[in-house]
Amino acid sequence: MLDWLGSVQIRKRTATRVELDLTRATAWTGWAMAAGGIYMVTLQPLWATLIGAIGVFMGVLLGTLRRRLVFDREDGLLRSEQRVLGIRRRAAIPLFHLRAVVVAARRGGIYVAFVERRVGGTIHLDEARRPAPLLELAEAISEVAELRLVYDATTRVAALD
Repeated sequence: MLDWLGSVQIRKRTATRVELDLTRATAWTGWAMAAGGIYMVTLQPLWATLIGAIGVFMGVLLGTLRRRLVFDREDGLLRSEQRVLGIRRRAAIPLFHLRAVVVAARRGGIYVAFVERRVGGTIHLDEARRPAPLLELAEAISEVAELRLVYDATTRVAALD
């Protein structure tokens, strides 16, 4: 139901570069949650104050969340930047460390897109109920970064996961 929350989208695409960012709806939802939490805190009952405080905390986390991935063939790098509450985490990964862009089926009818690395864990891109938007995202990355594209949406894989 909320699979759009935290989704990435292509912000800019050229022949040698793809920039991915979180959708604006994620930040707007976070700030709306924070506003609803503030309203709940102003109510008198203790349960409303507790739920409101949790809502404010979760809303601020979601509202300040930023994620940016840049696949740049000219520089030969994947640049990753994530921010939460103003705390920034950056990484630069050489493209030759990446193996493939994968769209795979998971249990519950969820499809997941991620980048396989030769060394280290996978880089999660997005998940959705339908594979089409993920495949479009994976194809763009595959073309720019010259990576192998793996589309494995068989029910056998989803059942084993």
